[in-house]
Amino acid sequence: MYTMIRTATTAAALLAALVLPVASQAATTTSAGPQHYVFQTRTTESYHGGEYDGTLNLTVYPSGIASGWFRFNDAGDVRNVSGGVSGTQIWLDIGGTLHTVHIEGTLKNGVIDATENIPGPNVYTFHATVEPNSH
Repeated sequence: MYTMIRTATTAAALLAALVLPVASQAATTTSAGPQHYVFQTRTTESYHGGEYDGTLNLTVYPSGIASGWFRFNDAGDVRNVSGGVSGTQIWLDIGGTLHTVHIEGTLKNGVIDATENIPGPNVYTFHATVEPNSH
């Protein structure tokens, strides 16, 4: 159970990190269409060493709505992602079969930085960078 919660939290943090840069880019574009991005994510937690790496595939629409999917590199589970972008602020909900993770942070210059506090003392940090030529 703890592993599932940690995995979901990591995924959420990762998504937040990925969506933020996309939102700021989408907000400044003159294109009327959606913008698609692929982010490489890294999630760390305050009380344990190591990190959880993943991929966030995200589409940001001109309205600010974001949707896509997330997957940890060491686990094949694909999780739905939904959220929104407003200016440089981004929020994402990363879904799972047992738990949805909510992350909030910033998206600037193709980088998402977010923090998620889950029940208990652990603090999860989510960082994502857009892959070159992914949009």
